Amino acid sequence: MWRELTNVVLTVRTYPDLSPDLSVRRHIQQNWRSRPALSLEDWHQAFWQPLKISQDVSAFVYQQMEFYSGLPFSKVVPDDRLVEDLQLPLVCWFDWECNLHDDFCDRFEIEISDLWDIGMLYTVRDFVIFLDRQLLSVNR
Repeated sequence: MWRELTNVVLTVRTYPDLSPDLSVRRHIQQNWRSRPALSLEDWHQAFWQPLKISQDVSAFVYQQMEFYSGLPFSKVVPDDRLVEDLQLPLVCWFDWECNLHDDFCDRFEIEISDLWDIGMLYTVRDFVIFLDRQLLSVNR
């Protein structure tokens, strides 16, 4: 019984460290109030089609990153920085990177967990290009 109680107490103490910081999410969203919300199609055409990024990859990022971060990716632009602007380590659940690897592998049948380090990618543009290159390298 004491062991179960200890586990509950440890879980309650650890939960805030592992969960998203909702106040940071709200702050980011407030800063984006004036940004237009683009549909998936418009987001791809405006930012990724000119770079010849696969529509499948841009759709994956648009949908999955909103799911992981809780941020409206319809307002994200390529120059947004992953850590400084989007605050991904703070607004996502602690295991979002593992989920991203798994979801990318499930969708595209490409394993990226050994290749990707968020510290090596600076902007959303870097991130999308990285994912698109993984897809291109397999489709050659």
